[in-house]
Amino acid sequence: MRSLRKAISARPYSYGFAALAIALLLGFLAPHRAGAAEAAPTKPCDAVPYHQFDFWLGDWRVYDGTNGQLVAKDHIETQFQGCVVQQTLTFVTDMYRKPGVAYRLAGASTSRFDGQQWLQLWVDNQWGAIIMKGAPTKDADMVLDTAIPSRGRDVRLIWKREPGGVVRILQYVADTGSGKWEQYGDLIYRREAGGAASPQASSGAATP
Repeated sequence: MRSLRKAISARPYSYGFAALAIALLLGFLAPHRAGAAEAAPTKPCDAVPYHQFDFWLGDWRVYDGTNGQLVAKDHIETQFQGCVVQQTLTFVTDMYRKPGVAYRLAGASTSRFDGQQWLQLWVDNQWGAIIMKGAPTKDADMVLDTAIPSRGRDVRLIWKREPGGVVRILQYVADTGSGKWEQYGDLIYRREAGGAASPQASSGAATP
């Protein structure tokens, strides 16, 4: 830098324009370099696997698949820069009400892709809590099994997309470790009137 100043002072006319051009160029590049750094992706959960539950986002009316009765309302959204899928489920009928309890079932689930699989924690106002894990399969959009047995049984939930934007959640139970699954629930999800579908058609269901 000292030699450049010396050369410019010795030949002010020949080097003056060159120095000015260099200064202008550096001034032009500096904000662009900073802008490039600022524009770098900052969301940690933009990869495809983190969007595997996107088909379930939104506001839903939930029907009993066996008789078509409206049984619940469900709201599913993403939180924390899109990394977490949060469900809030409220039943409007006595389906899954625990014997002797004076109020209907309501609960929530929190789901997240951990880099290898999905983990989900379901909690409610009657039956307690359950931890599940799983991933999409060739036959379903998502399959979650209990990671820790609950009350001596295993639970399996299967999410399937159907024509017309419908989502179907099939619910199964088995004695712990037996692998003998019995279906106990069939929930049909239809979007609330006027409810928008998620940007990417990439929950948890009630746990009895």
